[in-house]
Amino acid sequence: MTRKCLICGAQITQIHMGIDACRACAVFYRRARRSKCKFRCKSSTGRCVQEGRVLECRRCRFDVMHNIFERATLEIIPDPRSNHRSEPECASDLSPPPFASDDPQSPPQNLLQLLQQPIRSATPIRCPDSVASTSSSCTPVLDRIRCGYNVMTRIRKSTELCMRPLELFVHPTAIDDNSFPIIPATYGLTFRTTQILISSLFDFASIAFPEFETLNAAEKWLLISSCYERVHIMESTFRCTKLFPDDGRVFVSYTMTLSYESVDIFLSDCPKNVNSEEARTTLKKNLDSTVSGCKRAMRRTDPTDEEFLVMLALSFWNTDSPSSDERLNKMATTNRRAIMQDLHSYYSSKGVTDYASRIGELFCLLVTNERVTSIITEDTELLRLMDVYQQPRF
Repeated sequence: MTRKCLICGAQITQIHMGIDACRACAVFYRRARRSKCKFRCKSSTGRCVQEGRVLECRRCRFDVMHNIFERATLEIIPDPRSNHRSEPECASDLSPPPFASDDPQSPPQNLLQLLQQPIRSATPIRCPDSVASTSSSCTPVLDRIRCGYNVMTRIRKSTELCMRPLELFVHPTAIDDNSFPIIPATYGLTFRTTQILISSLFDFASIAFPEFETLNAAEKWLLISSCYERVHIMESTFRCTKLFPDDGRVFVSYTMTLSYESVDIFLSDCPKNVNSEEARTTLKKNLDSTVSGCKRAMRRTDPTDEEFLVMLALSFWNTDSPSSDERLNKMATTNRRAIMQDLHSYYSSKGVTDYASRIGELFCLLVTNERVTSIITEDTELLRLMDVYQQPRF
């Protein structure tokens, strides 16, 4: 892939020092750092870069590279409320996507700040604070994915908790400060939470991928209905690996879990004509064959927040649309390319030069997630035959 040096603009095919820099600029910067020379601006204005004479001025050339490394190592001050017991400490240091203030379609500043507030409920992903926003983010797609995920999880958390029966009532202040309990799932509640997940995916897609709004209703539904199980399994496995690394629980919704020990609770509100003993045996067998392997693969790969967002987005665009739907397939291809480009930029900003093997690990995890999705889909159909699932198909 041909790129441009961030310092002098020369065409490059390899990165140096972890950023998009040509070999000449990298050698110059290393030598300048070792010699500790104090250069003077050749034009005495400090504007050699803007005037297209960066190679003629050692001072301006050095400053450009030094500023790039300064931005790459910035740390965002964590939210003082982020030490809540229900959320592991896993801060992020990427900036949210900029919005043009002169665009009539841009959200007002108060709404933008709301979207960028940290998520403080049972998820390790956080949106960076608005004070860390910059207009020169090197990962604009990843930033939009982050904000889309932020909105999606807020919708799921609030809606699921307000949906709980009266005996499990959660006060609004508990929803806000994340002191609510994560409860075992039941058959009746799980179907409703699946509806919430699917609805929130529309909001996620609209924010993360603005071109999603250009699709018609049939195309949107084709994309969402083909990916929601895949997205759900990727997201739930990542979160339960962070929150419940040492037991067999897995999230079946944003606020409910299922485990080998809680199968009886799950079946407690099933229809009366269900063979409970057979359903119990089948559910436990399915949990044994999927959950442990999926969590094991996630722990082995141990993705960062940014890598998780990339895999979540790739799972979303891993659509099984018909080959005749050229528009949707072309959009999926374009977005996958943009996501991978941002992943390249992310690694470059972290100073990682040899990351081919790491990308291979992430793709192996995606394959595992795809296989588990297929198994769970087949198991769900088996449970339908046993009348455990009598809800309509999406």
